[in-house]
Amino acid sequence: MQMITTVRMMAWLMALASLVCACTRSPPAPASTQEARWLTYFPSGYEESRKHFRENCRRQLASPDDFCRSFPVPSPTDKDLTIDYGFFGRGNDRLIVIQSGIHGSEAIPGAAVQELVLKEYLSRLLDRHFDVFLIHALNPYGFKYVRRTDEFNVNLNRNFATDARDYGKQNPDYERLRGLFEPAGPVHDVGFSAMGIHARFIGHVIGDGFNATPLTIGLDSGQYLHPKGMNYGGQAPAQQVSFLRSTLGPVMARPYRKILFLDFHTGLGKNGELAIIEGIHPPRELLSEFAQLMGRHEQDGIVIHSGSDAGFFPTSGDVIDFVPSLVSRSDPRVLALTMEYGTMGIDTFSQLRSASRMILENRAHFYPCAKNDGAPCTEIREDFRTLFSPPDQAWRLKVMREANLAFSRLLDWDR
Repeated sequence: MQMITTVRMMAWLMALASLVCACTRSPPAPASTQEARWLTYFPSGYEESRKHFRENCRRQLASPDDFCRSFPVPSPTDKDLTIDYGFFGRGNDRLIVIQSGIHGSEAIPGAAVQELVLKEYLSRLLDRHFDVFLIHALNPYGFKYVRRTDEFNVNLNRNFATDARDYGKQNPDYERLRGLFEPAGPVHDVGFSAMGIHARFIGHVIGDGFNATPLTIGLDSGQYLHPKGMNYGGQAPAQQVSFLRSTLGPVMARPYRKILFLDFHTGLGKNGELAIIEGIHPPRELLSEFAQLMGRHEQDGIVIHSGSDAGFFPTSGDVIDFVPSLVSRSDPRVLALTMEYGTMGIDTFSQLRSASRMILENRAHFYPCAKNDGAPCTEIREDFRTLFSPPDQAWRLKVMREANLAFSRLLDWDR
């Protein structure tokens, strides 16, 4: 009983500390009318974001080669889910692809970046000999219903297998720790449940000789056996795989000299920092060129990482490892990168909070709260929403400043 009381007290104190920080920190004012405008690029949700993307895309149509289209995503419960995409071409020798929302709960900041590109960078990129392809909300269900996964609990960024055998891939660390990752039953006390997850995580790290790698690989790298589990990669290609093959594939097959694919995410990394993460086998010459463009901007919040760096992890079925094979295996013209805006941070406590929020969201999805006790699930959903799309104005300004810097630097690529 004493331990339970202590855990409850710790949870209460942590919640109080967060509340005090939130109440005493006033948001900084935008430094310019430009920054004030950037804040309006963040949509409230899926329908508003799709409406804005369609309108902005159509406004930019100027060439017979340009198009704005929608790809319906079949759903047993929602008949109005689409992936919207646009292409703007001038017969240039380079292509930039900008994708958002493969994880639905991360889609809002990515959509804001796409609005920045459409309104402020598209004409400049075309003038610098880049064709541009934009993909809005690759996971419309997750965007609309605030889930990282699709309607079938598939993490789409574990579903883009380059080898069909990957859909049967084993994750021994997940199997060993499955009881931690998949707790059963409705949540009655969010703070107490989160602290229990934290305590078990710490216990496993100690038990593994102060080695957190098994936990990280188990939880994050992907698993293919448990449809109700965390980071489930599915057992066959999702609709989004055929979408990229049928829409992006033919464009990439054009005789471009260089192709850059940017997949926007949030969550992992230092708060407000743009981590540019390379895939498993990036073409070294293109990566070196890109690193020279983006390097030396750590003080501006832009850093380049690989999945093996501290605080990051390798994954199976990642779209950035799939896209280079759309035309030919490991196409040397294609550099595919994850553009990840950190939210909570990389310290131990932040990583524990991130993991517990994801685990509790999955638990609440499969074990809903009782109708007369819905408050815990409401709290879980809100914690999950803010984990990937913080409403904090200072964080959003960091996102836009770093995106603005990144695209301004891209204008000079291979100039």
